[in-house]
Amino acid sequence: LESDPVVKLATAKDGAMLHRHVAAAQRAVRPCRLFSGVGHSGHLSADLLRNQHDLPKAIAGMSHTDKYLFDLNGYIVIRSVLSKEEVQAANEAVDAHIHQLHERTGKLRTSGLYGRQSPALAGDGSTGRKDLGGMLGWKQPYCEPFRQFLCHPRIVPVLSELLGAGYRLDHSPLMIAQEKGAEGHTLHGGAVTESGEPAWPLQYAFSHGQMRNQLLTVCMQLADAGPGDGGFCVVPGSHKSNFPVPPALADVSDVIAEHVRQPSIAPGDVLVFSEAVLHGTLPWTADHQRRTVIYRFAPPGSAYGRGYHPQWPAATLEGMTDAQLAVMEAPFHPRMNRTCVDADGKAKAPKPREPWKIEFDERVFGSRYF
Repeated sequence: LESDPVVKLATAKDGAMLHRHVAAAQRAVRPCRLFSGVGHSGHLSADLLRNQHDLPKAIAGMSHTDKYLFDLNGYIVIRSVLSKEEVQAANEAVDAHIHQLHERTGKLRTSGLYGRQSPALAGDGSTGRKDLGGMLGWKQPYCEPFRQFLCHPRIVPVLSELLGAGYRLDHSPLMIAQEKGAEGHTLHGGAVTESGEPAWPLQYAFSHGQMRNQLLTVCMQLADAGPGDGGFCVVPGSHKSNFPVPPALADVSDVIAEHVRQPSIAPGDVLVFSEAVLHGTLPWTADHQRRTVIYRFAPPGSAYGRGYHPQWPAATLEGMTDAQLAVMEAPFHPRMNRTCVDADGKAKAPKPREPWKIEFDERVFGSRYF
């Protein structure tokens, strides 16, 4: 058949036609080569699919070890974040406002929550925990150590990785002080409440290689908390629990106290923990005063506290840097022109929302944002 002239002619025509079809198909798909991020299946890569609807990429700032330990235990201690000079400046600021400490007494005592009194947490039975707030609004230079902490270069990558880009301050900072004999605090937080309800506002989640926390506590340590001193304690791994907290564990009863850990924390160290992990305070036994300043941060679009509403106090915001003001913003998604903080602790301008969307929203809603 191959020698038949008719067959040869038909074959030649088919080949030419096939060549023309292939060439046309190649011309049709050639523009796709402009996209270097086309995957093997023809879908656009993740980078090309990112747009104003997506969160900016979070800064990858945690080591593999830190990520493993946080996911495993629900907390980590970052050593030597603050210099001796920074710790000294913060302590001097506290000393200048020490008269503003408020002791928790009577119904405000923290060792007998949920209608139960815990002998293990009662301390000497009379000395209460002392609280101090307002440091972001203190006069210069006293406010500076606490404002700088909001965007500290050692802290920003950790917050971005655990909360996402555009993290925000959710609670006003609070210093917890304890004198020798001061009571502890019933264990609280946790993934599930004592009543058996999921603690959604405190949720910890891991998905597609990323950790996220609905509420994250970051502690500036200003005084030594050595082995056996008391202070912060935690039940490692409880942020993944699926059952209600046993009351005996919340009260640190002897039969179950072995599961409660008190990590050693030195001045300048920073403790980071998920509010989904069961945590509390042990009575203070050291001769010196315990000083821990706690900050609670949230993802950009989430809120638990409401100190920002309708606005933080004027003294709190006055004189802040652009990066610090970005952390103080109310909750809203980064696509709504939210300034974030970069790895160096500086303000990073948002990718502008498309003007035609803003113009349309103004016509529909009467404002720039829905």
